[in-house]
Amino acid sequence: MTQDNEYDEEFYTSRTEQKKSMQIYTAMAEELLKLSHSQLSQVPIFKELDDALTAAKKIKVGNSLKRQMSYIGKLIRNNNYEEIQAALEQLKQKDNLHEHFVQLTEKWRDRLIDEEPKALADFINNYPKCDRQKLNQLVRHAVKEESAKKSAKESGNTNAATTASKYKKSLFKLLRATIAEQGI
Repeated sequence: MTQDNEYDEEFYTSRTEQKKSMQIYTAMAEELLKLSHSQLSQVPIFKELDDALTAAKKIKVGNSLKRQMSYIGKLIRNNNYEEIQAALEQLKQKDNLHEHFVQLTEKWRDRLIDEEPKALADFINNYPKCDRQKLNQLVRHAVKEESAKKSAKESGNTNAATTASKYKKSLFKLLRATIAEQGI
């Protein structure tokens, strides 16, 4: 009789534990719901789960959305939880790498505009295959554009101060291409 009690205790999960584990699956369902169609195509989901996600995207708020999320969580739990989790982690890593890449490019752009000659030399040292002539030209134009923007802002011309910077965008594109070509 004591063996039966030990056996029951090994496989017994409390309602609290069951709810916590269900919350994990529901959170994963919410992550899946936030993904774009192209990102979702990279996750190994089956037809029934895809249909449930499509239905959930049509529901805006309320208890019906909560029920749908619980249903999606149940589908995930009963099928390929590990594969979906691995695919979501891989997507997060790609997003983090992309975010790092964008931040690096923005830092270089801002540094080139603020500390023109020193930063230009540093960038060329770090990325020797860059188009130096075009880079130098875009930096000069972006610096002029920024100084014109500052003077317009100081004079009270808010329209000129808020317009998009043509050369700043072009400089960003060139830096992005150069950094991507030669590696981070």
